Amino acid sequence: MKLLQNILVPMDFNASSINALHYAANISEAFNSHLILLHVFTAEKLSSKTEEMLKGLVLEKYETLQKEVGPAVAERMELVIQQGVIFEQIVRISIQRDVNVVIAGAGKQLGARLSTKIEKIMRKSQIPLWLVRNGDKPPVNKVLCPVDFSDASVRAMNNAIMLASKLNAGLLVMHVYAKIDIQSPRLQVNNEEENRILLQEKKKELAAFMQKFDLSAIRHEILLEEGHPDKGILEVIRRQEVDLLVMGTTGRTGLSRILMGSITEKVTREVPCSFITTKSQDIAKSWFESNLGEIETYLQKAREYHAGGDTELAIGCYTAGLKQFPDNIPMLQGLIALYVETGNDARAAFFREYAREVVKRIWGQEYIEKFGL
Repeated sequence: MKLLQNILVPMDFNASSINALHYAANISEAFNSHLILLHVFTAEKLSSKTEEMLKGLVLEKYETLQKEVGPAVAERMELVIQQGVIFEQIVRISIQRDVNVVIAGAGKQLGARLSTKIEKIMRKSQIPLWLVRNGDKPPVNKVLCPVDFSDASVRAMNNAIMLASKLNAGLLVMHVYAKIDIQSPRLQVNNEEENRILLQEKKKELAAFMQKFDLSAIRHEILLEEGHPDKGILEVIRRQEVDLLVMGTTGRTGLSRILMGSITEKVTREVPCSFITTKSQDIAKSWFESNLGEIETYLQKAREYHAGGDTELAIGCYTAGLKQFPDNIPMLQGLIALYVETGNDARAAFFREYAREVVKRIWGQEYIEKFGL
C-alpha cells in the first residue's frame, strides 16, 4: 500500500485553499498519492437550475487548477462536490474514501484565528490534519517533532520519521521541561541542585524514549530545552528554520496538555511554518487499519461483560468506545441491543436514531435497512 495513498484537500477556490492544493500536489509527487479535492455547497436548499449553474462554475475553476498543477498531477486528481456542513462532509468523505491525511490552508496570516471548520477537524476528527501556511512550498528540508514521552508522542515520532525519510529532510526531536523554582520562607530548597538532578532525569527519560525508534537512515538532532513548551517550540522553529512541525494531540502531560488545551490559541496562531496534528492514527496508515485494533478492544471487552451478565459494565464500555469513535455502528448496535434487553426503550430509541443518522450521513439513506436500523 502507498504510504499516503489518499490525500483530501478541502477546496473553496480562495487563495489559501489553492496554496494548500499546490503544496499537496508536491507532496503527492513524493508519495504518488491520489488527490481528492472536496468542494461543499453550504446552502441548505438549492433549485436544480441554481445547483447546475454553481456546479458548472466549480468545474470551470477545477479545470483551471488542473492546468496549473500539470498533467502528471492532474491524472491523480479528482473533484468531489457535496452539499451540507463543511466539517461533516470532510469527515464523511475522509472515512468513505479511506483518506490518510487532510491538507488544508491554515489562514491568511500569523495571529489570525483558524476557521471554524479547521478547528473542528483538529478537535473532533481522527483524521490527521496537515495545515499549510500561505506561501509555504516544498521542499520540506527540516521537520520538528516535540515529544513528552506519551503515546501521542510515539505516534507523532512515527509520522515524523516516515515523512523525514520520504522527503529526504532532517529531523529535530525536542523535549521541553520546566525548571524547578521554589521560593518559600518556610522551605529551604536548593533550586540549583534540584534542577541539576532534574536535568539528569530528563536526559535519561529522553534517551530511553528515543531507543524506541530507528533514526539511522535520516539526518537528525535531539534537543533538550528548558522553558515553556509553546514558547520553546516557536523559538526552535525560528532558530532552526523548521519547515514542518509534527505534533500528537492526545497526550496527557506536559507539552501535550498545553498543546491540547490551547493549540489554536498559542501554537497554531504563531507557528511560522506548516504543521501536522495527529490524534489517533498514523499518517501512513489507513483510517480503518490504524483504528481497527482499538475498536476491537472496546467491542470485545463489552461483549465479555455482557456474556458474564454485567450489563452495566458492558454499556459503560460501549459508551467509552463511542466517545473515541462516535461513528462506529457495531458499538451503537451493541448499545441498542443492551438497552432493549434491559427494557430502557427511551435510550434504545435514542441510539437507534443516532445510528440511523450516522449511516445516512456516511453511506446513504438506502443503507439504513441493511444495518437493521
